[in-house]
Amino acid sequence: MFSANDRVLVYPVDRESLALIKSTENYINVYIQRLISPVSWGHEGEKHKCSSGLVEVSCDYEDSLDDCTAVLIVDSWNKLDFKKFIKPAITIAHEKGKRIVCSRSLTASEKTEISNFDVAYVELSLFSSPISPDDRVNETSAPVISVMSSTEYCNQLYIETALCTELRKRGYKTLLISSQKEGAILGEYTIPNFMFSSSYNENDKVLAMNNYVCNLESIHQPDIIIIGIPGAAMSYDYQYSSDFGILAYEISEAIKSDFSILSSPCMPYDVEFFKKVEKVIYGRLGTYIDIHSLSPYTIDSTSSEKNLSYLSVDEIYISDIIYRLGYDKLMNLNSMNGILLAFSKIVDKFTDNMSSLIT
Repeated sequence: MFSANDRVLVYPVDRESLALIKSTENYINVYIQRLISPVSWGHEGEKHKCSSGLVEVSCDYEDSLDDCTAVLIVDSWNKLDFKKFIKPAITIAHEKGKRIVCSRSLTASEKTEISNFDVAYVELSLFSSPISPDDRVNETSAPVISVMSSTEYCNQLYIETALCTELRKRGYKTLLISSQKEGAILGEYTIPNFMFSSSYNENDKVLAMNNYVCNLESIHQPDIIIIGIPGAAMSYDYQYSSDFGILAYEISEAIKSDFSILSSPCMPYDVEFFKKVEKVIYGRLGTYIDIHSLSPYTIDSTSSEKNLSYLSVDEIYISDIIYRLGYDKLMNLNSMNGILLAFSKIVDKFTDNMSSLIT
């Protein structure tokens, strides 16, 4: 998708793309040179860690292109008019001879408008698996780590990729199936496209998902498999259903998890909340939660929007909640220190199995 020599400009940057930007810290195949955000969004001057170090957000798109060889057009939390912003950005990049990659969700008509440009679209992994009446769910040979979230904006992509790269550094052959299509930018597999297709019924989705994972395991022979589960693992409340966690249920039926991580918005919880959630997840998905993580976002309870609204929180606020509760399953997986703690927990749970893999 990007070459080793590419210097990438990411546009338009806001909270939606931060997990991807941070995830590039652990990958050498995506070198981010510039982060660009529209002036009115108020992100100018922010600094974010990524593959090239600490990069400051600016608003000067056209001049910044001169320092880059490629452009990555990403999704954004803030709405941005396609004709006024996205199409002109792609047009300028094309005129300057830049490689253009688009992970932003565009309509068919919008894609038609830029069909004369050479744009590479980031898509979910494609997989065709005919289902027969005799198909059954098969178990994987490698242990499976699942990464789930209780709502949106729980930094799932970073947790998946950081944990994956840490395991690889330690010598474990790790297969990552990312919850988000942006995982493909980093060179990883993603949840397959048919899980979001209406042409498969629920029964066939479970069987096809099982076939997909088992097929990848057969090809790559991993020591460990990490599966990111997209969407929410459960409903937030009666008003915000989060699709009732149906996708999480289907994937959990397809592949049984041996170690589960659940990331949640950073809120003033008590220990009983986490224990209650563990019971709900076990009842719905048949898996025990081994680690809870708090995301760098909190739910804005004052918002009147139809969808959940979020506010950013800092590391100090997250650390204070974790310290106050003192719950041994609760940690901050938004940093490498937390990822290292998670790695230790995984080793502790699979001591005999993992020691045999590394020798």
